[in-house]
Amino acid sequence: MTEEQLPHRILIPEVKTSEIIHKGYFNVRVDLLQLPHGPKLSYTVLEIGAHAAVVLARTKDGKFVINKEYRHPPSKWLLSCPGGRIDSGESPLEAAKRELLEETGYGGGKFILAGSAYPLPAITEQIIHYVYVENAEFLQSPALETFELIHTELKTEQELMKEIDLGSPIDGILCTALLLSRKLWQMS
Repeated sequence: MTEEQLPHRILIPEVKTSEIIHKGYFNVRVDLLQLPHGPKLSYTVLEIGAHAAVVLARTKDGKFVINKEYRHPPSKWLLSCPGGRIDSGESPLEAAKRELLEETGYGGGKFILAGSAYPLPAITEQIIHYVYVENAEFLQSPALETFELIHTELKTEQELMKEIDLGSPIDGILCTALLLSRKLWQMS
């Protein structure tokens, strides 16, 4: 389709003002947007301050390294992937190796970038990089941070899919990791 065939030009809102209304682990910013079709809109943005790496790891015997992690907003233990913020100067693969080892005690194996996505683009600019790991092995006891409530489990693909099918509480990031990594583990 040529530009002449487009029904209208694609315009983005103009930011008239921007104000941080809360500073903390995350900042909360309110932008006043001038929409292309006329009205103004107050828009709240969560400034996370770092992108993240998430790991879907499989052991040599084909089991996934899955976390059950307590998340306060839903007040539930959720099936999830190991992962976290990418530190300054760190690559997504370096962060994935660090987070997998810290949260689960697993490491080694082959780390492959499976893809990237915006998990909550309506409220934040954060990008999550999804890393698939083949042949992970247990190396040491986890080194959890004080605020992390995590229990690591090994699950076959069938066991994991059954839990998901039965409606176990699940972190949506795990679903994206499964989707992006599927082609990689099917090739291995």
